[in-house]
Amino acid sequence: MIFKTFDEYLKIKEKVSKELSGKFGCIVEFNGYVREYDIVNRNEVPTSGLNIKDEVFFHLPKIREKAIEKFGLLEVLVYHNQGFLKVGERVTAIAIFAKRRFEAFSALEFIISEIKKYH
Repeated sequence: MIFKTFDEYLKIKEKVSKELSGKFGCIVEFNGYVREYDIVNRNEVPTSGLNIKDEVFFHLPKIREKAIEKFGLLEVLVYHNQGFLKVGERVTAIAIFAKRRFEAFSALEFIISEIKKYH
């Protein structure tokens, strides 16, 4: 499931946790924030924020489905912020419900790498 509001993401995460209770061995969660620097040519460069274009929302459902299929996940919830985000603001939150941790951590790396292509 894809969310544009963090509150809705949290509400549904609790609901899914109850619905899938006993089926998952772990929930791996990730929260990404805007740093006060960016990396350009392997150097830290100060920044005032990050501009997230709406295009990312077009790709999120495909990224989510591919991760579920590739890693055999039970559910994946993705919240993604949009617009110009200031340093310290949340960019994304991801919750992966998996039978085992290896698949969950591998899926998290995959999802983040895919999302970063559209930042």
